[in-house]
Amino acid sequence: MVELNQQGVIQNANPAAEQLFKLNDIENTYFSSLKLFNLEDESFDWNYLTNHRSLLPKIVKHFSDSDATEHLFSLLVDAQKIESQSYYFLVLNPIAAYSDDVETHRLAEEKFYKTFYLSPDAISITRVSDGLFLDVNEGFVQMTGYQRMELIGKTVLDIGFWCVLKERENLMNDLIKKGKSFMEAKYRIKGGEVAEGQINARIITINGEDCLISVVRDLRQQKAIERALWEREKQLKIINRATNDAVWDWNLADDILTWNDGIERIFGYKPDQFEQTVQWWEQHIHPEDQQRVVSRIRYFIEEKQENWFDKYRFLRSDGSYAYVYDKGSILQDEDDQATRMVGGMVDITDRILAEESLLIRNQKIAEYSFFNSHKVRAPLSRLLGLTHLLREDLAPNDEQRVLIENVRLAGEEIDEMIKEITKIFY
Repeated sequence: MVELNQQGVIQNANPAAEQLFKLNDIENTYFSSLKLFNLEDESFDWNYLTNHRSLLPKIVKHFSDSDATEHLFSLLVDAQKIESQSYYFLVLNPIAAYSDDVETHRLAEEKFYKTFYLSPDAISITRVSDGLFLDVNEGFVQMTGYQRMELIGKTVLDIGFWCVLKERENLMNDLIKKGKSFMEAKYRIKGGEVAEGQINARIITINGEDCLISVVRDLRQQKAIERALWEREKQLKIINRATNDAVWDWNLADDILTWNDGIERIFGYKPDQFEQTVQWWEQHIHPEDQQRVVSRIRYFIEEKQENWFDKYRFLRSDGSYAYVYDKGSILQDEDDQATRMVGGMVDITDRILAEESLLIRNQKIAEYSFFNSHKVRAPLSRLLGLTHLLREDLAPNDEQRVLIENVRLAGEEIDEMIKEITKIFY
């Protein structure tokens, strides 16, 4: 690996590059000193390299003065800007020997690097022996927050990538046994945040050395969604246990109607005793209520009403009918088309029966009151008539006349009371 500034002056080189290019003193040493050539033996100059740095890896040759031999490399260029200055990093991977299969090798390299650098997944290449990073793609940079040159030359242990070292041990054991591994694991990104990912790794050989190519798919968003769904499902289960409703969800597109466990708890239907169709629900409405209820709910949907409610009789699993109060809300899509309807059915049988019982009892009381009022008022009227006749035959100052007058007044008060009682029920 060789680092150059924007003028093409070598700034740094790793030991392998120093040995290959005999860079004992790199100060004021230019790119041209590397003596790199295209396969057509044309000089691979600085202008070409800077103008084509975004190209995929290119096969180049280097002539060694010390042994007068030709070395073949796959050259990869990475340009980065540090403190407003541009720097170029050349990574040269040796090709074992020159042969007639160079074009085949070049195409294979091109396909590999297309997959490697253009993949949205995070991909890294590390040495099996010590976990040293040899290369990472942009997806890995985006996922971990590290810059590429922060990782190359360091090991996975140096950056504390593995949160649980046992997971790395399991990965390596799988690789040793099968040559590949697929697992979920927790890893640490730059800054210390712990993330979750799906790691697909296999062993490949690069320059005779076992290396590990790992594809890490970031599962943070997926896990967050799964946790949110799990929380929502838990909340719904709590609500289902707490509510007395048979909650239903109607997919209007395909007429599928699903129920919570209230359909069994309230009406006695076990999962294998009911169908998840609207037709099943319609068929279990009392025949005298069915047309009214179905017509009304269809009208609400067609007219895009927000809320629907109705009272009707619904068949229980034991053959009896329950009085229910059913209510639902219609959900619409972005085009204002009704897509779903959700609601709940409440058993109000006890209330209806209580109301009917109270009505019957009140009717009986009214009838009894009417009957007794007439039965009592008839003799009372006769008594009042007699007091009137007796009073007329007595002198005004007669004591008996005064007593009879008091009897008459008491009788009239009783008569008024009977009239008021009768008015309560009629």
